[in-house]
Amino acid sequence: MSKNEAFRAFAEKALERVSANGNGADAAEALEAERVDLISQLGENIIVVDGARFKGGTLASYVHPPAKKIGVLVQLEGGTAELARELAMHISFAAPEYTSRDDVPADVLDSERQIFLNSDEVQSKPEQAREKIVEGMLAKRFLAASPGGALLEQAWIRDPSKTVRAALQEEGASVKAFSRISVAGS
Repeated sequence: MSKNEAFRAFAEKALERVSANGNGADAAEALEAERVDLISQLGENIIVVDGARFKGGTLASYVHPPAKKIGVLVQLEGGTAELARELAMHISFAAPEYTSRDDVPADVLDSERQIFLNSDEVQSKPEQAREKIVEGMLAKRFLAASPGGALLEQAWIRDPSKTVRAALQEEGASVKAFSRISVAGS
């Protein structure tokens, strides 16, 4: 379908709209009537899911082969284009939901904390040790989880003995933004 001229023209309009406004929701709303018409014309569902505009810093993109159903954009402060591309590859694989622990909403952390606290594994431990055990589980099983979790806490795909945070610090880089988009089921 991506070779269909009508679809390509629609996709270009969506990209131009995001580029102009920096917001995928605005693009989706503005192009809704055209999207519905194109769906009826092509017989394929088309959804404008997200949009991000990154300016400045070290930028990279990555589309995962062979099916090309996962795409990632990364913006670093510092670092090299090669590091940014490797990070984009990591994000395509590890599918982090957040950049760092600080980005995880408090209610999400509290919910995960309660799940671990109520588990048989923790309940079988001495009461005075439970909180420390839960914090360790939260760090290893939730924040460092792949898929999901927080990007900077995950094991770096190029060297699993270090975190993404450590790998970036070694290169004098930090994550300004990232966006991972996938076709349903990817």
